Amino acid sequence: MKSLAKSDRKNAFLSPLAWSATLMAMVSTAVVAKEPVTFSVSSEPEVVYHYQTQRCDWRSIPDSPARAYRREDGSIVLIAAHFRNRIFEGSSFDGLRPNCTVLSQGSESANPEDYDDRFWVQSLIPLGDGRILGLASQEYSGIRHDGVCKMDFNKPDCWYLALVGLEANDRDFSFKLLPRHERLIAGSNKRFGPSVDAAGFLTLTNTVFDGDYAYFIAWTEDAAEPGGRGNCLFRAHRSNLETGWRMLSGGEFVSPPKPYQVKGEPPVQAKCDRLGGSHMLGKIRSLVWLETRNVWLVVWSTRVNGAGGIYYSTSHDLRNWSSAALLTPLEPPWGSDGIGTFYDYPSVIDHNSESPIFQTVGDSFHLYLTRLNWEQDHRRMDRDLVRFEVTVD
Repeated sequence: MKSLAKSDRKNAFLSPLAWSATLMAMVSTAVVAKEPVTFSVSSEPEVVYHYQTQRCDWRSIPDSPARAYRREDGSIVLIAAHFRNRIFEGSSFDGLRPNCTVLSQGSESANPEDYDDRFWVQSLIPLGDGRILGLASQEYSGIRHDGVCKMDFNKPDCWYLALVGLEANDRDFSFKLLPRHERLIAGSNKRFGPSVDAAGFLTLTNTVFDGDYAYFIAWTEDAAEPGGRGNCLFRAHRSNLETGWRMLSGGEFVSPPKPYQVKGEPPVQAKCDRLGGSHMLGKIRSLVWLETRNVWLVVWSTRVNGAGGIYYSTSHDLRNWSSAALLTPLEPPWGSDGIGTFYDYPSVIDHNSESPIFQTVGDSFHLYLTRLNWEQDHRRMDRDLVRFEVTVD
């Protein structure tokens, strides 16, 4: 894969287009090319969005990793999507405020072939002329639709997942799904049925540009090899960002799974190369270029031997990744039956990045997280968006 110089990476896509006060810092190390990458993380977060005082309604929650976008006028838009997609916007990161308008949401179609049930916008890609391509996690849940699936402890989840494409302009971020024959990026290898448990692609990182291509990483429930579940690498040529996405499989990029025939095209079945070894156990949520070390950096949340935290890995080529290292021991919500304060949906953003989609980070950046305030009841909707300062030692 072609690698760009630092100055080229910054502008690559512009050309053609409380935890313990005794811990003052958390230090983590990963080894890449025999050189350690070491970070320090602030002990206390800054609150970006406070549910109790700033919510628009009871469903106004950060439910996806934070993504930032810089408009041409310099103003900032940030989205941490729920299926009722809203944005934060302001003249700077310090001035971000919630816009209470629901800018986009799925039609909750009962037909799984529509890929238009509920969607979470999770990647923002500039197309030029003020147009933005959004990539979203689309969830079809059979138990929400009458006569499709029955909710029962012993019944399958009827959870059918896909990645879809949408388009908006950079003024209002009101995303609309692409036409049916263009919207599906990757689905399941099998068609939906009441016996489906969890199938397809669940979530994806932000998109980054390198050379002639754009890339993202997505988590599949059933298409990775070995093991079925895992992270897969996607790419598309700059000239075809809407429909040109291919998936790394057997060392080559191939068409991803598309289970239904559309406009005469036959269904597609495919498996992806699972990224990382057994150490990369969680859904990768954020992908950036670490300029100070000339490596790609990813983060995710997981539990290892019962201990939860935010983990990271680095790579020179997006295909081969270092062993996972602990960035900060902030507990994720899943895997715990208790109550308390939990963190999930990690995202890395450098406020000073010259990239309008913030794909680069320097010597210091922020780790954005959703903080779940479950001190009394783990079923509460109470979630804040917070950020920790991170420095490269």
